[in-house]
Amino acid sequence: GELPGSRQSWCRDGSHRHVSDSPASSEIPLATMRRLAYLACSATALVTPLRRPLLPKQPAFHRPTALHAFDPATVAAFDPSKFAPVCTASDAIYRGAQQSLAIIVGPKVFEEYAPLIAGGLLRVRLELCVVESFFGEAVLPFVQKNGLSWVLPFHETVETFLAGTIFALVLNFILVGSTKILQVVVTWFDFFLGMPTRFVSTKAIDQLSDEKDASPKPAVVAFTVSKTAGEAIGLARQFVDALDVFTSQYLSLTTAAYITFKFLHFRVFD
Repeated sequence: GELPGSRQSWCRDGSHRHVSDSPASSEIPLATMRRLAYLACSATALVTPLRRPLLPKQPAFHRPTALHAFDPATVAAFDPSKFAPVCTASDAIYRGAQQSLAIIVGPKVFEEYAPLIAGGLLRVRLELCVVESFFGEAVLPFVQKNGLSWVLPFHETVETFLAGTIFALVLNFILVGSTKILQVVVTWFDFFLGMPTRFVSTKAIDQLSDEKDASPKPAVVAFTVSKTAGEAIGLARQFVDALDVFTSQYLSLTTAAYITFKFLHFRVFD
């Protein structure tokens, strides 16, 4: 990669020729000129990098790893670029919240604060999608294929121990952060829909029941159904609250106890 007449070629080939060809009448001694030539070539080698062909940089995943010893389907399952989770419920919540905000704040305010609104809603959708995708695309297919015998089997094996341990550890990382978002969503849903439905339905049923006409009325039936729906939303909020408290305070301890039990069952009792 050196050009004729460049500094590198001169230092390698021509320095001695130019020094040796100097006339005898030169006032500078030959040894001094040779040292100066060596010094100049050394300085040039330090400041001039070697010209090497640039190799194409490959993505980190496509470099040789331990996964490439398996079949292509197994390798593709670990490829982040091919991970496209299906989150139908999360998308429905995201679209509903987006349209509701557009109606509440108005088109002008919505357009002005669109980046902030979109950033918040998209991150809420992402947290909900993590939970939905994990259970819908990972846990349920695995349970349908292998059953639940690996949770607490009578005879512990390497496969059942690894399956239970991996599931428990992954469940910690997914639920600890996602249940907070789920609690906020369910709480606001109950506040804006569940509580008004329960309040209005109860008042309407009490008012209609005080009338002298004892025959069943369609309005009473309708308000009874709406009250039941409101109570169901309230029960869902209470369940999510209890789940969030459990994941925040007791899930890590439960996971540690579960893994310890499976390890003792595998190594000691079996």
